[in-house]
Amino acid sequence: MVEYEAKKQSPIVAYILLALFGILGAHNFYLGRRQQGVAQLVISGAVLATLVWLFLSFAGAEMGDFFGGFDAMVRRMFALYTISIIWGIGIFGWLMVNAIQIPKLTAEHNLRLYRRMFGE
Repeated sequence: MVEYEAKKQSPIVAYILLALFGILGAHNFYLGRRQQGVAQLVISGAVLATLVWLFLSFAGAEMGDFFGGFDAMVRRMFALYTISIIWGIGIFGWLMVNAIQIPKLTAEHNLRLYRRMFGE
């Protein structure tokens, strides 16, 4: 029983991970939900890489240096803001759903751990 108490997951730790590293899926990895954690990590990584690429594509250049001129810069800026807003709304919704589910997910994880350890 001492081993079970040492290995069981805490909802408080899950909430802390959600608050600090939620967009990376840290709380899902902590709760044993690897597929959801990987999904959040991959989606966030891809979107962040796209945003960085878009930002760097026009951040250091002057107006005349852009391929296609001013219109291309406006399209890139619009893409940057659009992707940022859509990703922000999506990840916020995903994290809010996870925040509501953390007590249930923690209990399910601890029950699976108990059954695995004690064979019930």
